[in-house]
Amino acid sequence: MHAGRGVARIGAGIVAVAALALPAAGAKAAAPPIPPVPPAQAAPVASARIAGFRSARFGMSESAVRAAIAADFRLSGTAVQAGENPVQRTGLLRIRVAGLIPGGGTAQVDYIFGYRSHTLMEVNILWSAGTDPGLAPAQLVANGAALQAYFQREGFAADRTVRNAVLPDGNVLLFRTQDAEGHAVVLILAGKRAKGANDQSSRLTPTALTLAYAADPAHPDVFELKNGAF
Repeated sequence: MHAGRGVARIGAGIVAVAALALPAAGAKAAAPPIPPVPPAQAAPVASARIAGFRSARFGMSESAVRAAIAADFRLSGTAVQAGENPVQRTGLLRIRVAGLIPGGGTAQVDYIFGYRSHTLMEVNILWSAGTDPGLAPAQLVANGAALQAYFQREGFAADRTVRNAVLPDGNVLLFRTQDAEGHAVVLILAGKRAKGANDQSSRLTPTALTLAYAADPAHPDVFELKNGAF
């Protein structure tokens, strides 16, 4: 799918993993307003890999992703919205899924297709009051803690993993890692800091939780003007 072919515009509210100001692996993490994850109980997985989200795999065509959505969530037809990011000129398919995390409310899932390749390059999952008006800040924190613990158990390389880091905008990077092929997972708890607080220990009131899977966060397949074009 690519922009401009009768595709409805959903908007540009997409989390661009490559654009996030993330600390380098191994950076000192500031304490977030959630309890630390307990040590993993399962044995580390030596070859932990990020290939996509559920049945949807990086590099799939739109039709293949639609089939994956139908297999994973039994959604098709108008339940799957097609759209575009008008700035990055990437296509997307959007769905709403209740109970993606049991008891965790309804999430919005965006499957994003590259500007040139028109194949799946990123999947973004969002929990917020916009996806589910009943989602309270405490539930967003609980969802984030559950996902953080899940990824911690996967056994990703410690030197490629960051947890519990406060970002420059005050949001909390709960988890970020890359596998041996450079595919990434990023989990961010976003919200509002206490007004007038300038230190990282100020309490965050969560308003959104975002989980992003990216095939190549360092070189995303998006539209960009070439240097010297103007």
